[in-house]
Amino acid sequence: MKGLVFDLSIPKYVMAKAVGKQFPKIHYGRISSLRLGRDIAAPKLPGPEWVRLRTRMAGFCGSDLATLFFKFSPALQPFNSFPAVLGHEILADIVEVGPKVRGLEPGQRVAVNPLLPCRLREISPPCIPCERGNEAGCERTAEGCFAPGSMIGFCRELPGGMGEELVAHASQLFPLPDAVKDEAGVLMEPLAVSVHAVLKNAPEKHERVLIIGGGPVAFATLWALRALGHAQHVTLMSFDAYQLELARKMGADDTLRVTKDDEEAAEIARRTGGRMYRPIIGPPTITGGYDVIYECVGSRDSFQDAVRYTRSGGRIVLIGAAGILHQVDLTMVWRNELTIAGSYVYGPELFRGQRMHTFEVVRTLLAEGAGPDAAQLCTHTFPLEQYQQAIEANLFRGRYKSVKTAFDFRRPS
Repeated sequence: MKGLVFDLSIPKYVMAKAVGKQFPKIHYGRISSLRLGRDIAAPKLPGPEWVRLRTRMAGFCGSDLATLFFKFSPALQPFNSFPAVLGHEILADIVEVGPKVRGLEPGQRVAVNPLLPCRLREISPPCIPCERGNEAGCERTAEGCFAPGSMIGFCRELPGGMGEELVAHASQLFPLPDAVKDEAGVLMEPLAVSVHAVLKNAPEKHERVLIIGGGPVAFATLWALRALGHAQHVTLMSFDAYQLELARKMGADDTLRVTKDDEEAAEIARRTGGRMYRPIIGPPTITGGYDVIYECVGSRDSFQDAVRYTRSGGRIVLIGAAGILHQVDLTMVWRNELTIAGSYVYGPELFRGQRMHTFEVVRTLLAEGAGPDAAQLCTHTFPLEQYQQAIEANLFRGRYKSVKTAFDFRRPS
């Protein structure tokens, strides 16, 4: 089968770190750690409760981009294994079920929860987070019956959705009703990330909200707020005019374009009833600000903005995959007694008085037509052979006017 394979190589890592800023294509071009494999062995069912799938669509995630550009902290390296077929945002069709699978059958269209916790690794007794039901926090993703990998797409033995076929445990699969379009179904995983973040860190009725970012996580967070019924005043801040226009279509009350520090701080102070002060050196300081900020980028600048623009006693929800952030000024964290909450992926939730998985919550909301149309976030699709152009659509969002990019396996290449 065909698949997009990432193979970590120390020499290529060193070369990319040395000249990658001048020549970005060294991260995904002919001499990079990424290649399109055309003769990859199709995966076999690991056990009787597993299912073989044929990919329909696979989203290209910011974490995939961070992997290619070596932006993740080395601390995560022991919990992944390569070479691996990438792709953890997966919409697929069932083609084969194991003999102990119940309730699933060939032909069904499913979204895939890619996590690989103790339960699927046949580890007994499970780690404490898994035992408590928090499989996203599994502490043993480098152990058990599979090679290291926190999720499908980062494990050399379990290929991801950027390949024509994959396998998954039956418990990882969530059949989708016909009412959910493919372009929304492929967003199940990133929508679940943001729904989980909002359910864990919901704003109060009187609070003003700022979303920082113009990528899939930011728009998924805006969708989550509205789909879950939150009517609070929400502002989205990003760089490009097309992102701000889409934010208004997706239900934002207000938008703010990223600009110079002084102009940006003065405008936020004005909008939130605060004041701006200029220190002797450095960027301006404001009083006032937003009650809750969902930081959906994870860069030094975006996190610094979140610290700067959160009002005293407010909360920052860190959804963007921040790594090593150099020279971040944390003064206002202690001065204003800010709360910083991290949010990773998904898991058990309390929704409408019932316990269910985040994927089930998203499926319910999509089937009901809650919130704005999520499918409009899937702005670009590519055949697998055009993976370099798909990567560039993520690197140069303003040029492409892109939000979510996905590989489309529905039509023959």
